[in-house]
Parts: sequence; structure tokens; C-alpha cells
Amino acid sequence: MKKTLSVLILSMLFCSVAVASPLTDYSQGEGSIDLTWRNTQNTISFLNYSYDFNKKYNLDGMLTFGLGNNFAIQYRRFAPISSDTIPAGSDTGTLKLTTNEFNVLYKLNKQFSALVGFVNAKGDAKDNTNPSGGNIINTKNLWQVGVVGSTAIADKTTLWGSAAVGKDLTNYEIGIGYEFSPNWEFNVNYRDVNVKDMNISSASYGIELKAKGLGYGITYKF
Repeated sequence: MKKTLSVLILSMLFCSVAVASPLTDYSQGEGSIDLTWRNTQNTISFLNYSYDFNKKYNLDGMLTFGLGNNFAIQYRRFAPISSDTIPAGSDTGTLKLTTNEFNVLYKLNKQFSALVGFVNAKGDAKDNTNPSGGNIINTKNLWQVGVVGSTAIADKTTLWGSAAVGKDLTNYEIGIGYEFSPNWEFNVNYRDVNVKDMNISSASYGIELKAKGLGYGITYKF
């Protein structure tokens, strides 16, 4: 995924035409709402173990609002929960990773915007074989910095991507958007969110949570 985003960003450097998706007009009052139905796989890793939970569709939502002077603010929520099974061994259970992002964007040029933001991450692990019902993974507050880019690749069609990183956090997305009606776009995209060094209530060691998957979404610009 990192290599894919690197190729995307490099290709954008040589492009001179950019259109809308994601929102690139940060004029005061301009905004967009993005909703993505994502087939997400959650993964938990600790010590020398890693468990991939079965995929499940979850909603990924984002609101971006222009402030003027090349600035915009953004809120994003992603709370994917796995289906009720672990495909390895005899245990069954669920895993949930909730991230709430509060970002500030600054438009650098037609193709790129810089991003800085605050991320609140929380996990919830449930083991159906445990009579107590499960374990709560701690809430973790993180900072991220990154870049958002977009470029036209065909009539009404945009290739776009975002890459943000922070201490114990990586947050990547790449997608293609098609404007099927004025102010409306259909998107196909892939996202990968990874939060490291979280703690679970019943253990002293750190754990790593990941949510990734292909999504299909709608963007409305207002």
C-alpha cells in the first residue's frame, strides 16, 4: 500500500489538471459529505501472534468544510466491527476499532493539500469463549500529518489519494471518483488504518490494531 501511494503522489507531480474529488475548493462555505460502504477486515496483533477477523461491511463517513484563505476543516469517523468469528482456531469473537479524526487542511496548489490532525482511537475485543464477555482496549490520542492529492485521469474521473502518519499511526487511502451528476460522485477506494502500541485491559503487553478494505461510496458537494 505504501508503494502504491508513493507512485500515485509522484505521478501527480507531473500533472497540471486537477478536478474535484476529494474537495479541493476551500472557499468559505464550500463543503462535501462522503459516505463509504467498506468491506473491512480487522486484525489484532500482539507478542508473536496475529489474528485476522472475518470481513464485514461498515460505514466510513467524512465531512469537509471550507474556511477560505486555502484552509478547510474536516471530521471523519470510522468504526468497523468484524463479523462474529475468528477464522483460525476454535475461538469466536469480534473486534472493533473506532477512530475519530479532526483535521485541518491547507491547499498548497491545484493537486495537493497538507493535513494535520488529531485522532482518537479506541478498540473493543470480545471473546465468546470468555464468560466475562470480552476486553476493552484503551483509548489512545494521536497526532497525524499528511498530504491529500488528486488529478484528472479522464472526463469527469479523478484519481486521488491521502497519506497520513504519526507516532504509532498510519492512515492511507487511494481511490477513483466519477462525477455522475453535478455535485455528486461515485467512488471506489481502498483504505488502511493501523494503530500500534495500544493496551488491553487484561494484559500488560501492547497490541496493534488494523482495519483495511475496499469501499464503495458517494460524495455530495455543497
